[in-house]
Amino acid sequence: MVKGTPSMGKRHKVVHIRCRRCGRRAYHAQRGVCAACGYGRDRRINRYKWKVKTVQRLRLR
Repeated sequence: MVKGTPSMGKRHKVVHIRCRRCGRRAYHAQRGVCAACGYGRDRRINRYKWKVKTVQRLRLR
C-alpha cells in the first residue's frame, strides 16, 4: 500500500465529537479531552486572550 492519495480516502474515523461542557466539536473521542475547553484534563475552562476575537468598534469624532 502506498502512503499517498489513495490511502487518504480510507480515513473515515470520527476524531472529534461534540463536547458536553462547551458544546464545540472539539472533544477527542479516543483521548477523552476537549481541545477547546480542556474538559477531561482540567477542572477549569481553558480561556486564552488569543482564542477570543475582539469586537471592533467604530470610533466617531
